[in-house]
Amino acid sequence: MVVSRRSLVRSGALLAVSGALGGALVRPGAQGPGFVLWGSSSAASALHREHPPGYGPVRIDALLSRLLGVPGTCRAVGGDESWHTLAMRSYDHPYRPDLSAEGWRLPVQGQLIVPTADGRGPRGAPPLPGTVDGVACSIRAVPGREGSVVLRRHVPGPAVELGPGPRSWWHTDLENRHRGQVHLFWTGKNNIEDPGRVLADTRAAWAVEPAQSVVMGHWHTWRDRRGTAGWEQVRTVNAAYRAEYGPAYHDTMTDLRDPRLWALPALRPYRIGESPEDRRWLALGLPPCSVVAGDRKHLNALGNTLVAHGLHRHLTGAAGLF
Repeated sequence: MVVSRRSLVRSGALLAVSGALGGALVRPGAQGPGFVLWGSSSAASALHREHPPGYGPVRIDALLSRLLGVPGTCRAVGGDESWHTLAMRSYDHPYRPDLSAEGWRLPVQGQLIVPTADGRGPRGAPPLPGTVDGVACSIRAVPGREGSVVLRRHVPGPAVELGPGPRSWWHTDLENRHRGQVHLFWTGKNNIEDPGRVLADTRAAWAVEPAQSVVMGHWHTWRDRRGTAGWEQVRTVNAAYRAEYGPAYHDTMTDLRDPRLWALPALRPYRIGESPEDRRWLALGLPPCSVVAGDRKHLNALGNTLVAHGLHRHLTGAAGLF
């Protein structure tokens, strides 16, 4: 009898037989357009090293890559708000460094530390690739100096006269680098109290390559339990996503509360949903406590496993992208 990869994934055996508990059978030299996961700390699998005895660390992007058999990239940055994600994703939504102190000139080489015209800049320390007036320049945050950025010119050349207008703006290169891949957006939880901003930023990020993009719904943390302001905020944004994106919307909460996913062979020993505390959380409209990290606002390795398998099911099913 021939056992196919698809049948192994559907049964959950792919996870169970992998060398790493979060892993799966990767095809040697896996090809294909791959995917990019954009967002903040949940998308970055911030607490993926929290796991029960006998399990192991699981990152969403790594497990999903193995399940799909294609390359995966995580561009998520902990603490980012929806507009951070948009500036990384879309060339048409630049950061605006204020180069007035430099005479609006891009130097021959090296770096500048400057404020931004509107106080907005990247949050994370790793530099982001991009351009200023077509010249390759990275941008990154200055630790402890909100609203200031490090702008670095990577290839020496003549000084460039920019002026105070759009020529001085920094544009991401990630839109071009990831063109043609599948884009998964899980962003806006850190500014969900401003649903209009979250919805507008997500819409603009999705619109860069709409046929290749999926918008992921937010999940209710302990602070978002039924009866809180967070409960309504998450429900409002998710309902708007569902109405706007249809099959391109992925309901993450459904994954976390799905007994079929809890029953994956590698997860079955942990009896997700059965403990009194799990049942209490479920009654409050939350995921089971056992899939949430100790800080009560991020997923642990079990939760990341559920999200990765749920995404795989959606991307190969309703979304039709793999």
